[in-house]
Amino acid sequence: MTGNSPPWMAKWSHDLRGPLSPIQSALFLLRHGGVQGTERDELFELIDRQIRRLSGMIDEIGDWVRADQGRLLSRSGPIDLAQMVEASRGLGAAAVPVRYLGGADEACVEGDASRLANLLSTFFWLIAARNGTEHPGSGDGATIEAVDGWVELSGVINPAVLGGGDVESLFTQPQPAPMGDGLGLRLLIAHAIASGHGGQLQARAGEGGSTRVELRLPLARRSG
Repeated sequence: MTGNSPPWMAKWSHDLRGPLSPIQSALFLLRHGGVQGTERDELFELIDRQIRRLSGMIDEIGDWVRADQGRLLSRSGPIDLAQMVEASRGLGAAAVPVRYLGGADEACVEGDASRLANLLSTFFWLIAARNGTEHPGSGDGATIEAVDGWVELSGVINPAVLGGGDVESLFTQPQPAPMGDGLGLRLLIAHAIASGHGGQLQARAGEGGSTRVELRLPLARRSG
């Protein structure tokens, strides 16, 4: 990648060091501060939380590299779309409402189940995310329609995700907060998953100044 690395990769060393500082501080207090009881438990919890944050960043880089090399998908099989949607749209009051059209509730797609689950989770996150957390779905939720050999999912992106940024770069550049504590590669990876399945993930202008996210995947024939 020498000489061809994207400019935003320069931030990675800074971002990856983010979780290390609180881990080092907590370890120092545990070794030399004589902390006990509740305070000691809180420091261990902080260390665990920051390790999980750092692991997530490393996983992002691994997925981004695999996507760049065309190795992101590792298995393929028939998948019941409605079941995966139900598992990905959130729980309880936080679940994004969905509306099935054209028999999409009986649709089947072919692909890597774990990657498609990641893709759908990101799709619904775009609709539901508010200030970096999951809340009840915004607007009218998602529409899922089967049309001419394709299944098309669409919904209005929550403005908190965009943060006044450039919609054109949503799936081509890492996104800053409120994308969470990662490196901002979530949408790039989701875009690569959609492309790897012969589909498309894009954003476009909607009504009233809104922005819509659209996910298109090829349908598979159900066996039997």
